[in-house]
Amino acid sequence: MPTDPLFAQAQAAFRQGRLPESLQLIDALVRRQPRHADAWNLAGMVCHVRRDYEAAARYFERALEVGAPVGVLVNLGYARQAQGRTAEAEQAYAEAARRDPRLALAWQKLGGLQEAAGRSEEALASYRRAVVLDPNDLRSLGDGLYLRRHLADWAPDEVLSPERLLAAFASARRSDFSPGLLLSLPEAGPMARREAALKFAQSQWGPVLAAPPLAPQARVIEGRMRVGYLSADFCEHAVSYLVNEVIAAHDRQQVQVFVYAYRAAAPGDPWRQRAVDAADVFVDLDAMDDATAAARIHADGVDVLVDLTGYTGHARLGITARRPAPVIAQWIGYIGTLGEPRLADYVIGDAIATPPETAPHFSEALALMPRCYQPNGRPFAPDPAPTRAEEGLPETGTVYCSFNQTYKFNPPLWDDWCAILRDVPGSVLWVAAPRDPTAATRLRREAEARGVGGERIVVARQQSRAGHLARLPLADLALDTTPYNSGTTASDALRQGVPLLATLGESFVSRMAASLLHAVGLPDCVLPDRAALVARAIALGQDEAAREALRRRLRDGHADCGLFDPVGFARDLERLFRAMHAQRLAGRRELIALDAPAPWGLPANAFGN
Repeated sequence: MPTDPLFAQAQAAFRQGRLPESLQLIDALVRRQPRHADAWNLAGMVCHVRRDYEAAARYFERALEVGAPVGVLVNLGYARQAQGRTAEAEQAYAEAARRDPRLALAWQKLGGLQEAAGRSEEALASYRRAVVLDPNDLRSLGDGLYLRRHLADWAPDEVLSPERLLAAFASARRSDFSPGLLLSLPEAGPMARREAALKFAQSQWGPVLAAPPLAPQARVIEGRMRVGYLSADFCEHAVSYLVNEVIAAHDRQQVQVFVYAYRAAAPGDPWRQRAVDAADVFVDLDAMDDATAAARIHADGVDVLVDLTGYTGHARLGITARRPAPVIAQWIGYIGTLGEPRLADYVIGDAIATPPETAPHFSEALALMPRCYQPNGRPFAPDPAPTRAEEGLPETGTVYCSFNQTYKFNPPLWDDWCAILRDVPGSVLWVAAPRDPTAATRLRREAEARGVGGERIVVARQQSRAGHLARLPLADLALDTTPYNSGTTASDALRQGVPLLATLGESFVSRMAASLLHAVGLPDCVLPDRAALVARAIALGQDEAAREALRRRLRDGHADCGLFDPVGFARDLERLFRAMHAQRLAGRRELIALDAPAPWGLPANAFGN
C-alpha cells in the first residue's frame, strides 16, 4: 500500500527537526483517517522529542487502540518511564516481549528498567536475550557489558564481552549506544573511541548536524564576553564539586556568565543553589526540547558555550548540535572526544593530559590550560577525621585506597593491587561501596583467587561528601585506576593530603591523574609502567617514614601549587575563551596553548564561608 503523502511529509518534517510542522500534518491526516496507526505513533514520537511525555503516551495508546504493531508498546513504555511511572513502563515492555518474544528492543528496554530498579541479574538476562536475538544490538551489548563491569563480573562471557562490543562498533554503520563505556575498557584504543563517538553522534543527530547552524558567525566583542555553561550536573554531582567556585570567580568586568541547567535537582540541593548564585543569568532548560533550549541560548547571544556533560548521563547534545553559539568547547564532564566536529570546536585539556601529539584522538582542537585542566575549589579546613575503627579499618598496617566506581576496575588492575597487598603484610585496600552489593562479594573472591584474603578488601560505608573528605586522611596511599583514571576521586585525595600513585597512559582519560600529580608537585608519583607502580607502592607500604615524608611534601605544597586556586583558574580560562573567540573571528580552529598561568593568589574571603 503506498504511503499517504501527508504522512510522508510529516515523517520528513520530524526527521528534519521541524516538530510543530510535523504535528500539524499529522493532525490533518488523522482528521481524514482517524485509524491511521502510524500517524498516531509518529505524533507520540514528536511529543516525546518535545519532552511532552504525557501527550506522547496518549498518542501511543491511541495508536495501539487502532491496531499499531507490538513495537509501539515499547514506545509507550519509554514515555511512561520518562514520566517516572516505572511500574507502567515495565508492564508495557513485558507485554511487548510476551506478544513478540523475538522483539529485541523490548528486552533491551526491559533490561534497562530492571537495572535502574537494582535487579541486576534480571537485567543481565534481558540484555543477553536481546543480544542473542540481535547480535548487532550495540545498545544491549554496551549496557550489558557496562552492568557487568559495575558488578565486577569479569568471567568469560561469549555474549557480553569487550571483544564482541568492539567488533560490533567497528562493523556498525550506526550506533545508538553512547561510547562512554569504551573509556574504561583496556581493550579499546583512542582511535576506536573516536570512531565510535562519530558513529553515535551521526546516528543520533544526523539531520540536525546537517542543518544550518543557529550561530554561524561570531560577533566582535565590545565590552563583556558572554560565556555559557551547559550541563545536566548543576546539582549534587562531581562536576559541580569541581566547577562551581571557578564559575563564581569569573571577572564580571570582563565576562557575563550564563548557566544553563537541564536536569532537575532535588529540592533544597545546595549545589544547585551555588550554581544559581554563581551565574549572572541562570536558566533552567529542563522542560524545553532541544530546539527550544538551543534557541534560548542563541537569543542570549552567548559567545562561548561550554558543554560540561558530553557523553555522560542525561546528556542532551541535541542542543549543541544546533550550534547555538559561534564557539563551543567541551570540558570536564566527558574525558574524551565527542567524535563529531560540529558538537564542539575545542576540548579543554593541558600539556600533560592532552599533549599536542594526542590531537589525532580528537575531533575537537586542543585548548591547553597552562596548569592542570581540572578546576577545583579553594582549600578549606576538613572536618575532624573519624577513627580507623569507626571506618572498619585495622588500627595498624598500611591502608591503600581507591574510591573509584567499580566499573573502572579490571583484572590486570586487580592483579597489580593484589600483588601489592601480598607483599605488604597487614595492609588493606579500602574501596567505595559498589552500587550493587554482589560486586563487593566478587571483588573479595577475585582477591582470594590471587592469594589475598577477602577480608583485606574493606568496603567503605556510604557517606556524604563532607564525611567522605573527613575520612580520607585515614588512608596512607591512593592507587589510581587505568585506563580510566581517577578524576574528582584523585583531587579529593590530594586535597586531603593523601598521595596518589599513577601511570601515564596514551589517552586523555588515562593521563588525568598524571596532570593532577604534576600540578601538586608530585611528578615522581607518576610511574612509567604497571611494574614500577607496584614496586613503588610496595616500597612505600613497607616504609612508614617514606610515606610520611611524601604526605608532608603534598601538604606543604598545597599553598603554592595552584590546583586549588579558582580565581587564578578562572583568569586562565577567560584567556583561553578569548583565544577561541579570536580564532573563530579569523576563521581558524587549531591548537591553543596558553604560555603561562595567571598569578596565583586567592583573595581573603573570596567566596565567604
